[in-house]
Amino acid sequence: MRWITHQVGALGTALWLQLPLAGVAAAWVGGILPDVMDQKMAGLSRNRQKAFNRIHRGFTHWPGLWLGLVILAVVFVPHESVRLLRPVSVGLAVGGLSHVILDMLTPQGVPFLPFSRKNRFSLKLCKTGGIGEYLFLATMLAAMAFFLRDDILRQAESLLPALFGRA
Repeated sequence: MRWITHQVGALGTALWLQLPLAGVAAAWVGGILPDVMDQKMAGLSRNRQKAFNRIHRGFTHWPGLWLGLVILAVVFVPHESVRLLRPVSVGLAVGGLSHVILDMLTPQGVPFLPFSRKNRFSLKLCKTGGIGEYLFLATMLAAMAFFLRDDILRQAESLLPALFGRA
């Protein structure tokens, strides 16, 4: 999936879960985090592209990693901790999990086991950058506009005073 599809999926998931604005922003970032992590790790190698091709959709795309991070953020980050720590933690983890779920729709899929390149899970519904992905993206945007319009408006209303310096 392209980054825009991952970010829209993460954004829709965060709004559906009614995360606060900080959590929605963190989910938007988390939506591309698995790929960014792969790129950063590949950047440590002499041949970045070869390294990226070797490691991409490995451990960072294992659903158990992101599901575990969601559970840790929800269960173990207390409400009373640093004001934004919990929504940001949950948002990043939810964004990463949505990324992995969306990659399950492509033929390359995601690993069943954290360090295995052999056993993969794929629904094979659409190819990255293909017409199927863009139809899926359009469907997600339409669903967000229809089902989440009140949440989107609420988030926008809470953001406007901050943008214009009013409390």
